Amino acid sequence: MALDVESFIQNHGLERPAVIGHSMGAKTAMTLALRYPNLVSKVVAIDNGPIHLPLKSYFPKYLQGMAKAEGAKVKSHLEADAILREYETSPSVRLWLLSNFVKSKDQPHLHLRIPLDILEKAMGPLGDFPDKDAFLKFNSPTLFLRGLQSHYIPDTAFPLISSLFPQSKIVDIDCGHWIVQDRPEEFRKAVVDFLRDEE
Repeated sequence: MALDVESFIQNHGLERPAVIGHSMGAKTAMTLALRYPNLVSKVVAIDNGPIHLPLKSYFPKYLQGMAKAEGAKVKSHLEADAILREYETSPSVRLWLLSNFVKSKDQPHLHLRIPLDILEKAMGPLGDFPDKDAFLKFNSPTLFLRGLQSHYIPDTAFPLISSLFPQSKIVDIDCGHWIVQDRPEEFRKAVVDFLRDEE
């Protein structure tokens, strides 16, 4: 995924963009920054760190729910939401899951724009981080947003974060893994302040 982003940046002629990612996107952004440190100016890693940590059990549950909704050949997001309620109680998380259902001109029902079969096979490796043991560094500003009720950035990860990202800053937000959905204003303020900071 980091190679995909690297290719996108090169192909579109972007000059040292800031890269923001949540969860697996955070690991993608960190990997990109460590491997191509001159390609990006800043990184925002939302609730994930450069460590090996197994995914929580709700991820496979989400895949099951989305597979069930797709198998039911739902015609609206409302129908899909009714099925997903069996798997997730939070309306904001369900809304995020529902964003993966799209309609095409040649089908009367919604279909998923993500490959569930590939994600199911990748559940184990998705908890790892490829460069945690490498002697790489990203010496530009990096913001880690940590959900205090989440387990993805434990205190034990702080030394490795400081080693790989010497100009990092960790901001705690009192919520779970879904920081963007659960605390949108706190998320927005932390990111905007960080991106505006020229130091």
